[in-house]
Amino acid sequence: MALSRENITKITDLLKQNPQGLSITNIVKETGINRNTAGRYLERLLISGQVEMRHFGMAKIYTAAQRVPVSAMLSISSDLVMQLDSGLRIIFANKPFLNLLGVTSEELLGKNIEYTAAATVFDDALENFIKHLNNGIKGEEWGSTLTLNNGERVFSSHISPITFNDGRKGVSVLLEDVTEMRQKERELRESEERFRTLVEISPDAVILHRDGKIIYANPAALKLLGASKAGEITGKRVLDFVDPRFRGILMENIRKDLDGGHSPNMELPVLRLDGTPVIVEGRGAKTSIEGKPAVIVTLRDITDRKQAEEKLFNSRQMLQLVLDTIPVRVFWKDRDLVFLGANQALARDAGYTNPEDLLGKTDYDTAFAATADQYQADDLQVMETGTPKLNFEERQERRGGSQAWLRTSKVPLRNKSGDVIGILGTYEDITESKMLENELNATAERYKQLAECSLDALVITDPRGIIITTNKAALTLVELEDQTEMQGTSVFRFVAPESREHAKRDFAAVNPSRKAIMRTYAGITARGNHITVEVMANPITYKGSPAAIISIREISKRTAAGKNLKKDE
Repeated sequence: MALSRENITKITDLLKQNPQGLSITNIVKETGINRNTAGRYLERLLISGQVEMRHFGMAKIYTAAQRVPVSAMLSISSDLVMQLDSGLRIIFANKPFLNLLGVTSEELLGKNIEYTAAATVFDDALENFIKHLNNGIKGEEWGSTLTLNNGERVFSSHISPITFNDGRKGVSVLLEDVTEMRQKERELRESEERFRTLVEISPDAVILHRDGKIIYANPAALKLLGASKAGEITGKRVLDFVDPRFRGILMENIRKDLDGGHSPNMELPVLRLDGTPVIVEGRGAKTSIEGKPAVIVTLRDITDRKQAEEKLFNSRQMLQLVLDTIPVRVFWKDRDLVFLGANQALARDAGYTNPEDLLGKTDYDTAFAATADQYQADDLQVMETGTPKLNFEERQERRGGSQAWLRTSKVPLRNKSGDVIGILGTYEDITESKMLENELNATAERYKQLAECSLDALVITDPRGIIITTNKAALTLVELEDQTEMQGTSVFRFVAPESREHAKRDFAAVNPSRKAIMRTYAGITARGNHITVEVMANPITYKGSPAAIISIREISKRTAAGKNLKKDE
């Protein structure tokens, strides 16, 4: 039965004039509509929400609806709302729906949906959408996902059958834009997939446990714990894989994690399935699995690193022991000439008890600060040129005014790329040897002066008799002008042939026996003049090498006088 708009208006206006409500009997009496027809109109008005009904005893009391009109609610909805009649003509579309289609209400309302902008926007989805609209008019609800604009927009779609005020049937379409939500869901799935992939390929062990039992272990965790498959680990207690000495502190950290705190990174031995201990470092963090709190743990096998650290420590201890034992001072600095390390001997020279006390300081903070300028100038030269400076002597002024002499070597320190990053230096205290050398030099000078003043010829030779040096008296004796004429020649050159073999035998016995000899030989000068000489040879050490010093005195006149005296007798 088609409803008369006139009768609908009569009933609704009557109820508005009587806000207390009227029974169907009162409505029939006031409107002149028969009871059965009035009942059908009231039923339709109840369905459309224009009329409300309450019971008063056995009677039904009808009142005009006090709710906000549905159209007003739909107009302010952020969802996309459209209503169509049974001919699929659009009779209502809110602003979000108009924005989707890119039209005004004047361009849309009253037109069949197939001949509107919806045909372009819905594109391939339109045919299936119209099918569900027709089903909705027949009273069938439908809900699904609707993808528009080549997948750019995604909507949650719902089609519901409705009845208009005049009793006509239609459908209401509600589209909820879920594009952003679906995008986030996709991003979340992708993120979860990436996380899962990262966990699976991670070189670190990842374990997930809940209620104290392992529920997941990645391949690295299986390898760490010596398992060939996940089933050998999952379902077992976490504490079963922990050294008993560390279970208490681990439980405390798990409680911190579950309370949302941050447990510290810790090192501890875990036990493989075969009982072998492995040193790991790791920490846990709270997460949730199926709505229940859980803990995700990352572990890294540091067994090799700990062993390497122990070896390195022992090596450094050995190196430090060597550095502290050798009599040479050792130090190294960075490019800013700040001490990075030193041995015990240098620390003492610098005025500190331990090498560690010297770290971070410069030469100006030491007991030899007075010579810091000189030291740092050398350091900079070595670093800037990249050329070592080796075995040079330098002076060191110390607190209290004392001085020391050093024999120093410095080389540039380089990194793997060959860049100079600092300097390494060593020195030995040669103060005593320097003083001895000075004394020796002074003594040698005095002996040299004595030798030059001596009337006897003095000659120093090597063990073969090659002349090294002479005094002036020796030059005069053999009638030469310059010492270089004798140096490098054999002393036996100045022995007459008849005495030469005898002299060589005597001289050969000097160095092995370390005994002095005194002999008389026939000599010959550079000019060929024959002389008689009295020779005394003594073994000595000259400039660190074996040598002999020979004292020669001419006795020609004395010998001749002796011969004459014998003749007179």
